[in-house]
Amino acid sequence: MKIGEFAKRSGVTVKALLHYDKIGLLKPSEKTDCGYRIYCEEDFLKLQQITTLKFIGLSLSEISHILDESGENLENMISIQKKALEEKKKHIESVISVFNKAESKAKENGFLDAKNLINIIKMTNMERSVKEQYKSDRNLNLRSNLHSYNTNKVDWDIWCFNQIKFPKNAKVLELGCGPGKLWRKNKDNIDKNLNIILSDFSRNMLKIAKEKLKNVNHKFEYKEINAEEIPYEDESFDVVIAQHMIYFVPNIEKALSEVNRVLKPGGMFYVTANSCESMAELNELSEAFEPNAGLSNNGFSARFDLEKGKPMLEKYFDNVSVEILNGKIIVDNPKPVVSYKASTIQGSLILDEEKKEKFTKYLEDYINKNGNISITTKTCMFKAHSKK
Repeated sequence: MKIGEFAKRSGVTVKALLHYDKIGLLKPSEKTDCGYRIYCEEDFLKLQQITTLKFIGLSLSEISHILDESGENLENMISIQKKALEEKKKHIESVISVFNKAESKAKENGFLDAKNLINIIKMTNMERSVKEQYKSDRNLNLRSNLHSYNTNKVDWDIWCFNQIKFPKNAKVLELGCGPGKLWRKNKDNIDKNLNIILSDFSRNMLKIAKEKLKNVNHKFEYKEINAEEIPYEDESFDVVIAQHMIYFVPNIEKALSEVNRVLKPGGMFYVTANSCESMAELNELSEAFEPNAGLSNNGFSARFDLEKGKPMLEKYFDNVSVEILNGKIIVDNPKPVVSYKASTIQGSLILDEEKKEKFTKYLEDYINKNGNISITTKTCMFKAHSKK
C-alpha cells in the first residue's frame, strides 16, 4: 500500500504518518526509487499498537520506548498513566462541582461575581481535601497514636460521653461519626431506648463504623449526610453531636443553622473543638524546621475552635456553655510526632519521604538536646440549647 491508501485504511492522516516516519516511530517497509513509501500488513499492526497506546495518554517518545522494551515496562507505564488519569478525573469532577455551585449561586442571587466564584472554588477544593483525608481511618489512628503519650490519661471519648445528657427515649444524631469511637468506648453505658443515627459525609467511614460497632449491643442507623443539608424534618432530634468536624464543613454557618433546625425545642447540640493553644509547641518546632511551609498551624480546626466557637454558636443557639480538657503530650521518640504531622491535610502535601527523614532528624536532635518534646493539648466541648 502507498501512503494514501494506508492512511485511508488505518484512519490516520498522511501528515501523522509522515511525522512517525520522520521521528523513527513507524517507518514504511520500503521506499521506491521514486520516493513512494510502501506499507505492509506488519506496518498496519504496529500502527494499531501506536494508536492504542496514544489512546491511554502516552506520549510518542514513551510509545517508542515501550515498543522496544518488554511487557513489564508497558505494565509500569500503564500503571503510571492510570494514576495520572485518576487525578485528572478527580480534578474534572471538582471543576464540575464548582460549575454546579456557581450556577446555583447565580440563580439564587441573579448574578455571579468573581469574588463569589473564588470562594466557591476554595470551598470545593477544601471539600476535596477533606474527602481524601477521610477515605479511611488511617489518619485518625496516626493522630490518636501521638495522643496516647498524653500525661492526662482521661479518655477523650469517655469524657465526651459523660458530658452529654440523653433524655429518656431520645432521638440522637451524630454528625461526622468517623469510625464510631464515641459509642465503641462507651458501649456498656448506652441506653437501649436511645434512637441513634450515626452519620458521616464519607461512605467509607460509615462502612468502617458499621464494622467496628457490629459487636456493640445496640441497633444503630447509619446515613451518609452533608451537615449543610441534613435530610430530616424540622424538630426531629433531642440531641445532635459533632466531634471535631464542624471546622471541616465548607459553610459552617449553614451547618449550624441546619443543626438548630432539626433540634426539637429544648434540644441540645454538643460540639467539640480544639483550642488555638493546642499543639503550640509542635507548631513552633515545625516553623523552625521549615519556615513558611504551612506546617506550623492547626489547619482547618482554626476555623471553629475554643476561641471562635462560642460567638458563632450564639447566632443560632441559646445558653452556650463550654467544658475544657487540658493535657500535655510528653514524647522522646520523633516518629509518632512526624506521623502526626504527615497525617494532616497540609502535612500530607508537604512532607514527602525526603522531608519526613529530614524532619525526623531535626526532632531527634531536639530530643537529644532537651530530653523530650512537650506538647500542649487543649480541647473543649460546647453545649448549646436549641433556639426556637
